[in-house]
Amino acid sequence: MAQRALNVLTTDECLALLRKSRVGRLVYLDDLGPVAVPVNFALIDGDVVFRVSGGTKQAAMNQPSVAFEVDHIQDDERSGWSVIVRGKGQEVPLHEVPQLLRDSAGNFPAPWANGVHNVWLRITPEKVTGRRLGEETYALLI
Repeated sequence: MAQRALNVLTTDECLALLRKSRVGRLVYLDDLGPVAVPVNFALIDGDVVFRVSGGTKQAAMNQPSVAFEVDHIQDDERSGWSVIVRGKGQEVPLHEVPQLLRDSAGNFPAPWANGVHNVWLRITPEKVTGRRLGEETYALLI
């Protein structure tokens, strides 16, 4: 049976994959434990930036640390990659949003869900890791 090697990605490779992606999952703790919630995002000056209407995602920025996960899976080829960003989350003060928009070079987060998403949040990475399924290998099944 064919399997694939698991290759560790460099930080630069991880950031390149994040720049090409638009949807990831914010990972934090809520009242029931760990939760992963999808959000539209952009990578701006190395930070993961997204917009929300408030609520639990905004409250999560007060936690000591959060995580953010992005992946791309191709079921038919049994291939893919995954990147995890761990760091400190914070709300972007309203007076800093214009500069953030300029820094985005037109690549700013555009929420898909209805509603007013005027709360800007950012995760400043402390650690970025990633893995990619590589070349096929063959395992002998006994």
